[in-house]
Amino acid sequence: MLQTDVPPVRRRTGLRAALARARPGARPLRFQTVTTTAAARQVAALGLDGVHVTAATAGAEEPVALTARIVRATPLPVLVDLGGAGGDDDVARFEAAGASGVHLDDTDPTDHAADDVAARVRAAVRARRDPDLLIGVRTTAGAAGGLIETIDRARACVGAGADVIVVEAPASRTAYTVLREALAVPLLVTATTVTGGDPTPVLLPTVTQLAALGMDVVIHPVTGPRAPAATDRGRRDPRDAGTPRGPAGALPPGAHGGDRTRDRAAAPAGGGHR
Repeated sequence: MLQTDVPPVRRRTGLRAALARARPGARPLRFQTVTTTAAARQVAALGLDGVHVTAATAGAEEPVALTARIVRATPLPVLVDLGGAGGDDDVARFEAAGASGVHLDDTDPTDHAADDVAARVRAAVRARRDPDLLIGVRTTAGAAGGLIETIDRARACVGAGADVIVVEAPASRTAYTVLREALAVPLLVTATTVTGGDPTPVLLPTVTQLAALGMDVVIHPVTGPRAPAATDRGRRDPRDAGTPRGPAGALPPGAHGGDRTRDRAAAPAGGGHR
């Protein structure tokens, strides 16, 4: 299997630098969720900016081991979703595997205990060895506590040391704007998988629109779009065009499933994250 020689420390500093730049109206960085090293190599070949791994969906393979193999397979930064159970031990383990950042879940927005998630963030910050490792928190915009509650909890996380906030796709574009105005840290938006029939009844904003709304990173799901037109737009220009789900449709069949191609020779992944 081909390996990359871009060290994790360099990827972390590069990702931080990219997020720290003034980005009004700039194209969001685009991360693709993957479950195999083959898919991670394809993400780099498509010209996207990074790879996203969800620990809960690593399959039979131990998530830290999978992350380490993905880091070796691509020169791109790798973000890891630790989910609701992620703790400081997990932060240290995934950092050692080469991750560029991790994010936790704000697990229970109905309990109004912002101090609980803030304490988890503080523990995660203490656990990292490299100060450039990004620590993020995913919060659900407009959950049971409402958008104001979401903002209050996100601010508590930022105060505890969170570098980024991950937002599930809000129900309205106004929510994007409110979140952007309320939070001074980079915002990552997850382009959640559509489960309805074709054509999709409500499309997420395009990447160009997300840029105008102030989003800094788009995380594409592991599955491709249901709407063929969106897939075609993503194929034409995976960096800028189509819906946030567009580029996933350009990955070859089998790239999302079991990694049966991981031992085949493959073209070197190209480019850095910008």
